[in-house]
Amino acid sequence: MLIQFLNIILMELFGRVSHVQGVVFVYFDFWKNHFDRAQSIVNYTFERLPYTVLNRLIIYMIIIFFIALLILLPSILFSKLYIAYRKRKTALLHQKYSRIVVRFLINDLSEKELTDLKRIKSKFHRKIMTAVLISIDTAESKIVSKQIRGLYLEMKLNEDSIKKLRRRWHHKIVGIRELSHMGVKSENKYIMEFLQRPNEILRIETQMGLIKLLPFVPFAFLDSQEKPFTVWEQINVFDLIRKKRIEIPEFHLWLDHWNDSVVMFCLDMIRVLKQKEAAPKVLELLNHQSDLVKGKVIKTLVDLESKEAVVRLKNIFFLEELPNQVNIIRSIGQLRLESEVNFLIENMASKEFKIRMECCKSMALVGDTGIAKLKTLAENGDEELKGIVNHVLDPRI
Repeated sequence: MLIQFLNIILMELFGRVSHVQGVVFVYFDFWKNHFDRAQSIVNYTFERLPYTVLNRLIIYMIIIFFIALLILLPSILFSKLYIAYRKRKTALLHQKYSRIVVRFLINDLSEKELTDLKRIKSKFHRKIMTAVLISIDTAESKIVSKQIRGLYLEMKLNEDSIKKLRRRWHHKIVGIRELSHMGVKSENKYIMEFLQRPNEILRIETQMGLIKLLPFVPFAFLDSQEKPFTVWEQINVFDLIRKKRIEIPEFHLWLDHWNDSVVMFCLDMIRVLKQKEAAPKVLELLNHQSDLVKGKVIKTLVDLESKEAVVRLKNIFFLEELPNQVNIIRSIGQLRLESEVNFLIENMASKEFKIRMECCKSMALVGDTGIAKLKTLAENGDEELKGIVNHVLDPRI
């Protein structure tokens, strides 16, 4: 009985195999016929054309391009359909997990649902879950943020973010954003190494991430900043300072940095944030070897309205380049130092038009005394000085 049963199974198996084999043969015969027809067309064309290498090359190129077209069109269509499918699936999953997270926040999620949520293994689903948590966490409520960060760690999504730090640079950026948003500090030391990478975008994201990850010393990355601190990086850091509630450090702490770009950034921050207590430290940089840094120092002292700095600035006036001289004269006007009127009068005899113009502007800012002096000088001065004084005292300006 058993032998008969086995014979029946073998007969059915052989029947199925022979059927599949027949289908395969039919499939190959179909394509073989088409290939033979194509080959006959090519041979016919070659027989009718003059026998030259160029003609054969053209025919072969046409065939190759035609075959490539047949391959590419379906692949492009498939990729378009796949991308559309992924977008739709992403949108649906984002809505699904958003509802689940909201229910989790209001304690409306059962133990089974919470357990199933924590057991998600699909990389695609976990990636969307991380994006949902970050989008929901607006950081406006500390309680909500704490719950979301707790769920992020319980689902071990931080391990996915850490793995991204070991991949290509664009994955590193995503990992830094996720870890910094969720306050995961275990990889701070490794993230700091990205500050020395040549990729500017990666360096910017690293700086942004470290400011969030190091709340007590948010600008500690400046200590190890060896690459030039570009203007674009500085703008991004300042924008983060402006938007986030980050404790502003005393930027004069980095004025002794070996990287001139870092020193210039700190001078800008001191000037913009009006850290007047930093003026004595800024004064020490008046003898800096870099003209760019020195120019920034003078501008900073002017905006800090440091009267003590004016005396030092006057002493180095004739040693400086024209832009720095203009800033020094401007500081006298901004501070309305009536005691420095004689210094302004002396420099009105300069051959440089910009210096004469700035002297007249500062004199007018000093007050009635300065304006009276200007009018007297204009009466006895040359035509250029008269024109400058009339321009400065014009009430329409």
